[in-house]
Amino acid sequence: MSIVGVTKFSSFLVKVASRCNLDCDYCYVYHHADQSWRSMPKLLSAEHRELFVYRLQEYVLQSGLTRCAVIFHGGEPLLAGTQTIVDFATMLRKSCNIPVDVSIQTNGVLLTEEALRLFEKNDIGISLSLDGPKSANDKHRLTRKGRSSFVETEQALLKLQKYPSIFAGVIAVIDAYTSSKELFEYFDQFEIPQLDFLLPDAHWLRPPPNRGQAPTVYQEWLVDAFDLWLDKYPHIKLRTFESLLDVCAGLPSGTDAFGFGDVSLLSIETDGSYHDLDVLKVTQDGATKLTGSLSDTAISEVALSPSIEQHRRYLRKEGLAEVCQSCDIVDICGGGALPHRFNKDGFINPTVYCEEMKRLINHIKSRLKELLSSERGEVVSCSLPEEFSLKSFELAETAKPSLDSLRDGAFAESFKDLEIALELINKSITPSKLELLASRPGAIAWSKAVNAKKQGLRLYSLDGHEINVSPDYFDFLQSVLDKGSVKDTWDVGRNDYWLRTPFGKTITFEGSELTKAGQGLVKQAMDIVKKWRPALATEMIETCRAVQFIRDPMADPRKIVSFSDNSVPGTLYVSIFQGEGLIDPYDLADSLIHEHRHQKLYLFERYAQTIEPTDKLVISPWREDLRPPSGLYHAVFVFVELRRFWIYVRDCGPNRLRTRALNQIADSDCRLKQAFDTLEQCPLTQTGQKLADILKLASKENSSNGLVDLHSTDSIIA
Repeated sequence: MSIVGVTKFSSFLVKVASRCNLDCDYCYVYHHADQSWRSMPKLLSAEHRELFVYRLQEYVLQSGLTRCAVIFHGGEPLLAGTQTIVDFATMLRKSCNIPVDVSIQTNGVLLTEEALRLFEKNDIGISLSLDGPKSANDKHRLTRKGRSSFVETEQALLKLQKYPSIFAGVIAVIDAYTSSKELFEYFDQFEIPQLDFLLPDAHWLRPPPNRGQAPTVYQEWLVDAFDLWLDKYPHIKLRTFESLLDVCAGLPSGTDAFGFGDVSLLSIETDGSYHDLDVLKVTQDGATKLTGSLSDTAISEVALSPSIEQHRRYLRKEGLAEVCQSCDIVDICGGGALPHRFNKDGFINPTVYCEEMKRLINHIKSRLKELLSSERGEVVSCSLPEEFSLKSFELAETAKPSLDSLRDGAFAESFKDLEIALELINKSITPSKLELLASRPGAIAWSKAVNAKKQGLRLYSLDGHEINVSPDYFDFLQSVLDKGSVKDTWDVGRNDYWLRTPFGKTITFEGSELTKAGQGLVKQAMDIVKKWRPALATEMIETCRAVQFIRDPMADPRKIVSFSDNSVPGTLYVSIFQGEGLIDPYDLADSLIHEHRHQKLYLFERYAQTIEPTDKLVISPWREDLRPPSGLYHAVFVFVELRRFWIYVRDCGPNRLRTRALNQIADSDCRLKQAFDTLEQCPLTQTGQKLADILKLASKENSSNGLVDLHSTDSIIA
């Protein structure tokens, strides 16, 4: 399998200092195979700082990069001086004309209040290295004179809590003989936005410390730590375990230690030379060295280098050892971190932590199955009514009775959640207004958040920032009701905190100045749907309550994006721009139908499962990445309906869209066939199989009104 596309660097680790004021005994820079730091300049020079700014600016123009991250690293980056770091960050942001996320990784010893104020003013994030309480930290993190660094580092942690806007988190390297209980009890005292537990860097030529005497010591530590976190400390945002849970559940990994990926980071040493992943220094001398430097080579040339291409191959399934490729957890483990695979024959080996990964992943899968089984027990208590017809439910013209029963159940749950939330914040409201609020997506999301907050849970946006759960949102809801009920219409484009904040900065929401234009465009799109199928338009309005206008800052501006999220039920997130202009109303109709179908299936899935619990990942014809079967099932449910829409456009739409409609139908036919073939290999529930059969029948429709053509030889009458 060949490498797809060209490497696109989006993160840059810049060594602003090559020396350190600590001497941590596990440090991959100073205590492993590569000792090149000895010949490096102590600091990145002003000339090389300017050259990096130039090279990054050049790369942004050449690659079309729309956002990037620069991490100032070392050694200890604060040895370069606070003002130097701030000035460097300012130069980068002024020159690159794209958002540049700047951060530092520090041991905190030199972190003063003055430095923190400067970093906050200039939006420079800070990650702190701290292994736990003094007893844990002083095992490994001492000064070069053998003295404790704990007091200064803990003081840095205390200071960082006063600067939450720039505090990124804490990294801790585990010692298998320090109990996870001790670590959790210690870190739970602080407000840490994200905690990361790292295994000591090791490989086959340098195995993990102490494992020779106790072969399962890391396995036991990881399993115990995971259980303790899941059962007692789930409010701690622990990146390592959350990433593994995501991958086990079929979602993308948030770390390069688990799951497959691609090369996205480039390192720059203090002499201006280019380097690969910095942690590869644990393997052999010169392992990270790439051709060229800031003074003579463009970053785009480095992206094409054979070393980077080889690194990319190692991150794909075909680049793993044969034993890994046939392993039953390979799609979760991904072969493990690349440095940990190293042996005298190179990197075509399992990770040195292979047994630890197998034990932990299988344990997590077992715990996840328990949780899913528990959730299934809850679903059974609010199962589908006996008279529920799947065939009627799928088609808008016959769905109203079954959908009404699902909506009534969901409304009763939302009403109860809202009542509890109002009691918790000592607010009251008339029953009629409470009924109106219980159908609003923002009120549903907010009431669940209030209730979770009272249980001691911390809530985070998709980009990792803690969400403020304020009772003031109730006043906003009151003001909306005072302006008039939106019970039977969509709330379009309103600046609503709880419809937007769960997504952080990953999504850009259009400003209020575009609301009027967007509302007009939504009306045109819905007029198209009403003309085609009035029952579908009614179903959409009754099932969904709000529309938000979005842009994806990372997507091509020519791409029309939209999404739905089950955490904000009843909200359709759609783009209204393509390039520099408003999109065609037919394209917006497509987006609204698309996201409505997701919401319709989300509603159904509250009462009945379509897929048995599984860690299986499958190919989706609509996505480049592997997907859980549930994601493929949603896609089928959506595109069966969109196929109907484009058949209507083909037969009754404007002439300018006829060719487009024919292409859309042909594309849907091809992809739906692939998808149904894949679903046959998935563990569908009995209900899921019945609905899939109905959808497969629906994918044969070819009539001008988008419904089953009873005279077509392709139709199958159930």
